[in-house]
Amino acid sequence: MKFLHISDLHLGRLLHRYSLQEEQTEMLERIRMIVRDENPDAVLIAGDVYDRSIPPVYATQLLDQFLASLTKLTSVFMISGNHDSAERLSFLSGPLQASRLYIAPVCRGSISPITLTDSDGPVDIWLLPFVKPATIRAYFPEETIDSTNDAVSCILRSLPIDPARRNVLVAHQFVAGGKASGSEEAVSYAPQDVSVGGSDMVDARIFAPFDYVALGHIHRAQNVGSERIRYCGTPMAYDFSECGMEKSITMVDLDGERHISLRTILIPAPRELVELRGTFDELTSAAAIRQADKDAYTHVILTDEVPVPDVINRLRQVYPRLTHLDWDNQRTRSQDDFTGVSNVEKHTPLSLFGEFFQRMNGAGMSQEQEDYVNGLIHSIWEAKQ
Repeated sequence: MKFLHISDLHLGRLLHRYSLQEEQTEMLERIRMIVRDENPDAVLIAGDVYDRSIPPVYATQLLDQFLASLTKLTSVFMISGNHDSAERLSFLSGPLQASRLYIAPVCRGSISPITLTDSDGPVDIWLLPFVKPATIRAYFPEETIDSTNDAVSCILRSLPIDPARRNVLVAHQFVAGGKASGSEEAVSYAPQDVSVGGSDMVDARIFAPFDYVALGHIHRAQNVGSERIRYCGTPMAYDFSECGMEKSITMVDLDGERHISLRTILIPAPRELVELRGTFDELTSAAAIRQADKDAYTHVILTDEVPVPDVINRLRQVYPRLTHLDWDNQRTRSQDDFTGVSNVEKHTPLSLFGEFFQRMNGAGMSQEQEDYVNGLIHSIWEAKQ
């Protein structure tokens, strides 16, 4: 049986102040064309469909159009992630099954499989949306649930899994050993859900009963311990930590002997994300400006030692999609601490200003500057007497 594994669409996401509606529309169309050409038996969408629990209207319209186009081609299985509202995403999940769209309902401690059949027999698809310990405890009062691993373990142990059949799990959790890319939002819990050692991590060994585990949450495509447990990653870059990272979706072949074959299909970036470093003059010289950078979302890191007047507006004349600006120079690299408030009375105004000047400029004042500041301090002091 052939599955297309995708996750973390994050529809409605902003890249700083920029809407990604145009880029996400193109990305979804590329995926639709791959489904049309590859003809998988099902598409598995492993959570974080939206970027927030109450998405903008255009994001819901994008998803509606995307799912409508996919279900004309194949079956679709979808779960909610930590960015989604499980209640909102699963609305009408029952009636929609008639159109080959299967959306995981809110998890109430147990889940039931949806069965697909090919020439090698049945395959049970299990849909486990993102869960927190606090929401699962009520369904397992006899169990000690102090972590996400405890919660997910309880759920999986309770499933009526038939080992004689092939079993596929779609889940959205942080599995220990997965390497994050820097753009994932940390999962936070109420204080009663926190335990020492990382309560949000799940041990990969609890997935032993499954022939393939289609994971979402981590944005970097990777296997975790085995090719049977896989994050497909995001189909487009959502953070500058992902600059240069190839984005893809995963095609999975599961044969009758339970052998797994994985194939990544690259998704060309609708628009590049680039990081540029250098002085203002270097980055704005005609020789340094590439057309590709002018079209890209750009993060600029300036290394000038002195401030550049009206720098943001001047940079945007060259890089129209400049998202944000950082500085890397002696001042920003300085790790010297300011004098604590409790020690202020032990220092003269001149020494306090000298410390501030050192931190801001990466060098102390000259004698001429010190004399000038000292004169200002005395004139201000005398005026207040």
